[in-house]
Amino acid sequence: MGAESEVLADAVTYFQIVAVPSIFIALMFTFGSILRAAGDTKTPMKVSWWINIIHIGLDYVLIFGILGFEGLGIAGAAWATVIVRMIGTLALYYYIRKSSVAFNLLGSSSIKDANSILKLSTPAAIERLIMRLGQVLYFGLIVKIGSDTFAAHSIAGNIETFSYMPGYGLAVAATTLVGQSVGAKRSKEAYQYGLLTAWVAVIFMSFIGVLLYFLSPWFATWFTTDKDAVDMVVTALRIDAFAQPALAIGLVLAGALQGAGDTKSPMYSTAIGMWVIRVLGVFILGIHFGLGIAGIWISIAIDLYVRAIFLFYKFKSRRDMGTDATSENRGVM
Repeated sequence: MGAESEVLADAVTYFQIVAVPSIFIALMFTFGSILRAAGDTKTPMKVSWWINIIHIGLDYVLIFGILGFEGLGIAGAAWATVIVRMIGTLALYYYIRKSSVAFNLLGSSSIKDANSILKLSTPAAIERLIMRLGQVLYFGLIVKIGSDTFAAHSIAGNIETFSYMPGYGLAVAATTLVGQSVGAKRSKEAYQYGLLTAWVAVIFMSFIGVLLYFLSPWFATWFTTDKDAVDMVVTALRIDAFAQPALAIGLVLAGALQGAGDTKSPMYSTAIGMWVIRVLGVFILGIHFGLGIAGIWISIAIDLYVRAIFLFYKFKSRRDMGTDATSENRGVM
């Protein structure tokens, strides 16, 4: 992606330390999802809160040093990351052992259970892989536009991350509520939960879009004082402000579909959005037509709207989710 040799050397140092212990972040995600699926969304939040506080302290000590201890620089940042991931994994497993879904980590499971898990999780894993590989490619295209454009895009992306928070939270709620309702053979409630959660997310994130549009100049100054960079960040965020409703629908309905056992539709939407719309859009609008940062974020907005429409259609088509054999048993739906 065109990184300078000094940057590359630091990246290699960091990656060599965190690579193998990344098993712990995988376990953190899994344990957190188990607790959330059981209806406990507070414990993962509390654990995340505390390990981030610990992370900040460890970063300072291991990067810069303290009381005669010389900091380790980039290696210190990597070791801090590894340590807090281990702490987070142990903490979440401790709470799982105390919960109604307690299990032995070294226990056995049936081939049937394993096959069921793989059938559901493989499309979701592929969807994340498609997303990450696509990001590598389109990040590389942005670097070709210019390092200043890539820096501004990264700043705008970091600011946009805050807008994801209500969307991710409501997506978790949708996955949990839809999954539990389908499991209880209440398909009508599952469908209503999915739609209701999506519209709540649209309201929340539309409000955030208004804030992004009007406060983007102030947000940009948190990260840089360079006028050109600030102007590019403002351009990106003001385009993104209009994409917030689509982002809300995409996040929540992807979670709702996964809760209903459909992990393929989010995978398809990511593949189309990332590899067809976003990558081609950055190349055509950002590079070919020379729109720069505006072309990049217009492509992202188009991607988000196409995904939202596709996922909304797929969710609407599952109005009777999980009722093939159950509606007759219950007599009403």
